[in-house]
Amino acid sequence: MMIELNMEITIKNKRICESIIKAVEPDNVTAPSTITIDMICQNESMKIVIKSSDTKILTFRNTVDDLLEHISIAMKTISEMK
Repeated sequence: MMIELNMEITIKNKRICESIIKAVEPDNVTAPSTITIDMICQNESMKIVIKSSDTKILTFRNTVDDLLEHISIAMKTISEMK
């Protein structure tokens, strides 16, 4: 079964968006091999595409949860540094 999730998070500052992506990239490497995560900064937002083939739905959901948690932590850390 193929699962795909497209998300868009508004982040008006491109440098902050790129910093968040760099901060969470190492965590994406540990995602299951059947899941791919692509993230880009475009038009004042972070666009995220998560695709999975042959993965249990709970594994997919847990991967999405982890990614969102790491993005949230990175956003909070960067906002504290301002």
